[in-house]
This record gives sequence, C-alpha cells and structure tokens, in this order.
Amino acid sequence: MLGYLTDCRKRRDRWWRYHVLKDAYIQDSATFSPEQETLARLSKAVRRLGYPMTESLQDFWRELLDVSAAHCSELAAGASERVEACADSLDISLLPVSGWLDLFRFCIGLGLFQSAATLRDKALLRMIQDASSPGASLSELTMACYASLELGESHRAAEWLGKMESSGCSAQRFSQARWFSALMSGANEGGVDGLAWGSSLADPGFGNLIRGRRIAVVGPVALEMESGPDIDGYDVVVKFGYRGGERGRDPRFQGKRVDVSYYNNTQAETLAGADFSPVFSELRWGVCHNRKGCSFFRPAPDNLRQLTSLQWFLPDTHLNAGPNALLDLLRFRPSAIHVFNTDLMLSSGRFAGYREKGNEETDYTRSFIKTHDPVLQYRIMHRLWSNGFIKGDARFEYVMALGLEGYLAELQKAYGAVNRALF
Repeated sequence: MLGYLTDCRKRRDRWWRYHVLKDAYIQDSATFSPEQETLARLSKAVRRLGYPMTESLQDFWRELLDVSAAHCSELAAGASERVEACADSLDISLLPVSGWLDLFRFCIGLGLFQSAATLRDKALLRMIQDASSPGASLSELTMACYASLELGESHRAAEWLGKMESSGCSAQRFSQARWFSALMSGANEGGVDGLAWGSSLADPGFGNLIRGRRIAVVGPVALEMESGPDIDGYDVVVKFGYRGGERGRDPRFQGKRVDVSYYNNTQAETLAGADFSPVFSELRWGVCHNRKGCSFFRPAPDNLRQLTSLQWFLPDTHLNAGPNALLDLLRFRPSAIHVFNTDLMLSSGRFAGYREKGNEETDYTRSFIKTHDPVLQYRIMHRLWSNGFIKGDARFEYVMALGLEGYLAELQKAYGAVNRALF
C-alpha cells in the first residue's frame, strides 16, 4: 500500500515515468525471446504508471524489444519503419493521454524519433477524444483546444475555446489562449491584443520598447555566418543568458549589442549569485521565464520583468527559451522579428558565454524527454514562421524548410539510433 501511494505521488514526474519503462525494457531485453507469452516486467511497469496492460501494448513492446541493443547489435534494414508502422496501427483508445506521452518519450530515449512523433500524435487525438465525451473537464477541454491548434484545426480549436470559457476558464487565461490561437491560425487582428492578459506591471514599459520595432533574436548556436553587423543594425537586439562583459557579444558572429536578455531559472540563479547590477545597467530589460527566476534577484532591478507563461496550455511540457521569447515578444506587436544562430537543437555547440565552458558538445536527449518536447517546439516555431510572424538567417530558414518529417530525420542523425538502439 505504501508503495502504491508513493508511485501515485511520483506519477507527475516525467523523468520517473520514463525510467519505469526504461528499467522494464532493459530487464525484458535480457531475457526476451519471440515465443515469450508474458511480459511480467512490462505488466508491473504499466501498473505503476496507472494504466492497464493490453494485448496490443504487449505486441508493440515486443516490436521495441526486437530492436534492443542487448540482442540486436545492428539495426536491420526496415527495423525502425516496422516499429513506426506498429505504432501507427495502435488504437487511440488503448491508452490515456499520459500513456501515449510516456511511449513518446520512451521512443525518444531509444533513439526512434519518427516512431516517437507518431505516438505523440496519438496523444493529441486522445486529448480531442476525451474532450468530446459528455461532462469533459476544463482541463480536458484545454488540452483538446491546444491539440486542435497544433494539428491545424483552427475552427475546431475555436469551438473548444468557447467551451473552455463556459466551463470556468479565467478571463486572463481565456484571453491568452485566444491570442495564441490567433497566432497559430495566422491571424493578427487588432482585437486580439497580447497586452490584455499580461500579469507583469512591467509589460507596458517593455511593450514601449518592442512595439513597431525590428527585433533581432540571437540564439547561442556557434554558426560560422558573420551576422554580427547585420544583428547590430536592428532596432532591438535580444539574447539569452547574458552575464556581462564581452561574452555573447562577438562582433563578427553575434553582434556587440544586447538590449534584452532572457533567463531560464539556472541562468537567473547563476547571475544573481554575483553582483548583477552592472549587467542590468547594460540591459534595457532582463526577462525571466517565471516567478522563481525573478525571486533570485534581491533587490529586484527596475528593469527586471517576468513573462506570462503559456505552460498551463501545453500538454505536459515546457517551451524552450527560443519559442518562449518569441511568443513573449509577439505580444507587443513588433514590426519584424529576425532569428539568428538558432537551429532547434540540431547543433549542440554553443558560443562562449551561454554556458560557463563555452563551445562543448551536448546530448539533448535527456532534455527532450524530461522537459522540452522537440515536436511541440518545432511545430510552434514552424507555424509562426509559415504564418509570416518570424523569419531568420540561412540556417534557421533551412531548418524551417525541412518540415517536421525532415527535422525529425535530422534529429535522428544527431541524437537517435543510427546503427543500433541507444540502449
């Protein structure tokens, strides 16, 4: 009984859920044979995660075990495609939303990105199915609204939005979801004002800087394009994690200027641990992703601001720094946004200054599983790009032109199972 209660508390932790499946997979891989009728470890794992074992789920698990690195030293031709076809054949009623997201993250861990995306789409369809049932909760209606937007069904999303309002969605969240829906649908009506739902007293001042201006958003990817002079020619230059001095201000590749810097919680804590006043004296605004980030700065500088998060609207994930900043900036109606040095994690090198050691290589698989859903990040960025709200340098334009399937193929090359499964 104690173990059951402990598992109930842990179920909200994505990383714990992933490891429940990973541990079962590793143990099953060691003893698996095609004739094996029962998969006791998988049965125990899904019970811990809170959903039932089914024959279809066992069949899919066998497909995954068949490509395990424990007894498959090299992926046979077509092995990944067979896993994807099996994933595609699964009925969306088989698992709750959380179950589909578990399998999505697990396949990322195995290094099968296209199969992962197929399973994730099952989660989106299940969100819509759940909200279509009589008596659907506000949470279910919210998930269905987001799912419809991501799948490009803007008219259906508008219906869910109306049901959210009548089911008690707060005025601020309703306005925020309506604004996001307009962006994802390609609309930019004067009636959908991002200032209407902001929660920060600093929003008007920040808006005065951004409104009607040409914005350069400069990411940390260490590209060899000498974009610095072009970046410095924009009205406002936005960067990430700026800690003062010359770091992040290479005149050839990044541009000398930094007007606005966005900080995640780790970056905010690091900066606040030293004398941060010289940094904020160089910035026009510093922006934290949430209240925790702002709380590290004591006393808070006058030009520190917290963005209004969209996380409540997303399906159990967090936005990356880039999408977070772009959505925040778009609230204030800039005349143009141009993205530099960004390729949505296809390159893992970083310019010196983004992290303490500079340009080391990093495997982002853990981040994809634990925090930042790569399919969601790409689809949102791609929608903003295709709707004309953002454009970018040659590298960014190349990544956007790939489309989701091409982007997943590139992620597969960078992080996925090329010759064999990752474990």
